[in-house]
Amino acid sequence: MCSTHQQKSSSSSSWKRPEAAAAETQLHLYNSFTKKKELFVPINGNEIRWYSCGPTVYDTSHMGHARSYISFDILRRVMADYFGYDILYCMNITDIDDKIIKRARERYLIKKYKDDSTIPIEKVLEDCQLALKHVKDVRSRETDKDKQAMYDKQISTVENSLQNIAAVTDVEAKRK
Repeated sequence: MCSTHQQKSSSSSSWKRPEAAAAETQLHLYNSFTKKKELFVPINGNEIRWYSCGPTVYDTSHMGHARSYISFDILRRVMADYFGYDILYCMNITDIDDKIIKRARERYLIKKYKDDSTIPIEKVLEDCQLALKHVKDVRSRETDKDKQAMYDKQISTVENSLQNIAAVTDVEAKRK
């Protein structure tokens, strides 16, 4: 919502409420500067210019995203329809960056790969070996000790899993 005062960094700052034009239904809001409820008076007549931060959409939509829209829409409607304010409302939706898009694409492709039951186990193992080679290459260029340790743990886990899968696959092949 629009600010009705200019805040100063000094603790001796004072806040002066603007004068209301009419004694119609009035809105009182908590003023975090004065620490009490104050009469809300728009800076420019009946016009309110209102900016609010909206959701950061980085993955699957959920009720938390809807909450931003619903909560602020209810407040906007009450201020416009009940109190009669002329509201210019703007809500930001945080940009989705390239990393988020890449992660979503990877998740989609991994799910699609997992759901495809026609891929032979040999192809899955081959793909895992290629991915493991890539991670080892990334690890070899890493200079941060914590990230190196993280990569080492991931590499070890995948290598152990691949050995276990290969052993089970060999046993099943011998049974046939």
